[in-house]
Amino acid sequence: MNSDIHRALVFQGGGSLGAYEAGAYKYINEELTRFLKAEGSENEPVFHIVSGTSIGAINSAILVSYVKENKTWEGSGDKLVEFWEYLSTQSWVDSIPHFTNYWDSLRRLDKRIASGESARRYFSTKEFIMKGVPNVFVPKTPLIDNRFFDPLNTWYIYDNKPLKESLEKFAKFPISTSFESGEPRLLLVAADVQEGTPVIFDSYEKEDGTRKSEYGRYGRLKRDDLANTSEEEGFEHVIRYEDGIESDFVLASCSVPINYDYTRLDVETRTMIVEGQDDNTYGDKNESSKGKNEVRFFWDGGLLANTPLRQTIFAHSYYWQRVRKVEGDLPTLKFGIINLHPHKQGYLPSDYDGVLDRKNDIIFHDRTEFDENVAVLISDYVTLAKALLELAEESGASIEALQRILNKKTKGVSFMTRKRGRYEDLLNIKVDVDFVARLERKNDRHTISNKTFDFTKNTIRQLIQDGYEETKEQIKKFPLEAPKN
Repeated sequence: MNSDIHRALVFQGGGSLGAYEAGAYKYINEELTRFLKAEGSENEPVFHIVSGTSIGAINSAILVSYVKENKTWEGSGDKLVEFWEYLSTQSWVDSIPHFTNYWDSLRRLDKRIASGESARRYFSTKEFIMKGVPNVFVPKTPLIDNRFFDPLNTWYIYDNKPLKESLEKFAKFPISTSFESGEPRLLLVAADVQEGTPVIFDSYEKEDGTRKSEYGRYGRLKRDDLANTSEEEGFEHVIRYEDGIESDFVLASCSVPINYDYTRLDVETRTMIVEGQDDNTYGDKNESSKGKNEVRFFWDGGLLANTPLRQTIFAHSYYWQRVRKVEGDLPTLKFGIINLHPHKQGYLPSDYDGVLDRKNDIIFHDRTEFDENVAVLISDYVTLAKALLELAEESGASIEALQRILNKKTKGVSFMTRKRGRYEDLLNIKVDVDFVARLERKNDRHTISNKTFDFTKNTIRQLIQDGYEETKEQIKKFPLEAPKN
């Protein structure tokens, strides 16, 4: 087995469709475990990185917590399935004997009528939207519109405290992991509402030995003469979590707008020095770069990155360049993505619910092929540039002349530091993406627009089974080992 290849699993957001990810992961874990044992690499992590958004963040946190606490991947698939069975519940429709049979008798009279199974799902989700799901969410007191006095603007909001309690029942927080211990890296994505930018929570340490998330503007920091820090530049916002990722961070990643209130997190906001002013003339003289603590508000990361491939690539590059100080080629990433929202659909919907369903799938389906192609393209350009430099030296170009070119400033800014660098820096941003195995859930003929709210036991069990069986079939297209050059 090639130790320079790191496997990353990316979980999408999709509400109750996350049960499909549980089934898919269960098969992937079984297959990879068998493969690693056959290769004599059973001590390798099954996945080096597990990243997720929204319900994918919850699945990711449960898996990484399980592996850290039990020091094995064995049984992790069963743990995730157990979690989904715990979330599932019965609806009033499920208690009606032969409901689907009676409904199907109506459909025999008019084919435009939905199937009995579609009706079961439809009315079950209507109930859950009104009454909630005991281990997931419950309705809060509606907020009346005090702005326009329009009763149609009443905000029906849910309390996700039951989901937090369910999560903490199956995962141990805080979650901190390390590469040295052979533990998987947990990456979760949320969205800062006011900043409008993704925020990545990371279970691995940064280069200064701390665990934190930094985002927002990057630049010179305001600090007074007594500040006990050598930090001159940095990001505007910092979330610190020395002990590891907290359950509230997972909730931040899955706080769906409108359905849930904002998730509130403590954030350190630093004062940035405005260009042309020095730190003696800007702001409060006694304010240091440690900044002020404030509460900021977060929404579901799926708004900005429902499939966090790009964020995973950047985090991987940052860790190996800035933390591990690796010079030259970084470990190659080999991705598995579980797409919960089908990319294609064979038929054109003609009813309101069908149109809503298709719209939702298009909005949230995996759109990372461009990100993958850009990562590969950058690697190709870096390889080409290095080859041309070698050729130039061999052809008699002086090192001084080449260095003058490499020392020139770039027009763009670094994704990691958000500041301009030199052309030489571009030679160190190569990240090889071996390939991305995209596994896709298929809509069945009973699909409905509110499918992400369907936590009925029948549907959850079917999703788990579909995830397992469809993954078994789809994974045949993807080699487990990297192709040899």
